[in-house]
Amino acid sequence: MRRTAMGNYLNERGCDFEVGEMLGGCNQCEECSFPPTSSPISFFPSNSCADDEKYFKLSLKTDDYGDETSWRITSPTNGNVVSGNGYLSNREYTETNCIPSDACTFEIFDSFGDGICCGYGQGSYRVWVDNVEKGMGGAFESSASVSLCATAPTTAPTLNPTPSPTLPPTTAPTLMPTFNPTTCLTVKINILTDNYPGETEWNI
Repeated sequence: MRRTAMGNYLNERGCDFEVGEMLGGCNQCEECSFPPTSSPISFFPSNSCADDEKYFKLSLKTDDYGDETSWRITSPTNGNVVSGNGYLSNREYTETNCIPSDACTFEIFDSFGDGICCGYGQGSYRVWVDNVEKGMGGAFESSASVSLCATAPTTAPTLNPTPSPTLPPTTAPTLMPTFNPTTCLTVKINILTDNYPGETEWNI
């Protein structure tokens, strides 16, 4: 019953009355109170997986609409290797699996498209591979993904230094000898004309 109704009921009846086989009112028996139940958490060491597998762990806390949440892990060779759905609202779950070594993609979905945080509850997820955390979150729309495979760091290629071009040695230009303009030369010219000597001319 709601608090106001319960308060009125206790004011009228007091705290000292019997309810069935247990004491009611203000003094409920401790052994009759049950803590909220949650999904069992399973653990197993990562070395329990086969040589061609790796240990996957998911910690999931659902929001106010747990049945909208689902997830899956895929690999290029095996497709959908493991998945989960059908969760209750506002519960904490731990999923553990041995998955193929090439299973590299974890995806989480919300069928309504508002994620699992923070409009309708404080849902969240965290994923590990071989006890190494790979990603976490909760605020997304329809889906979010996490890479489960290690990515080798890329380095820029090393380029050999380009040598400077070798130029052939240059030689000084050879200059023609110059004559002293004050020096005079004696020139002798012999000309034998043809039948039309007026057409012939010469110069220096």
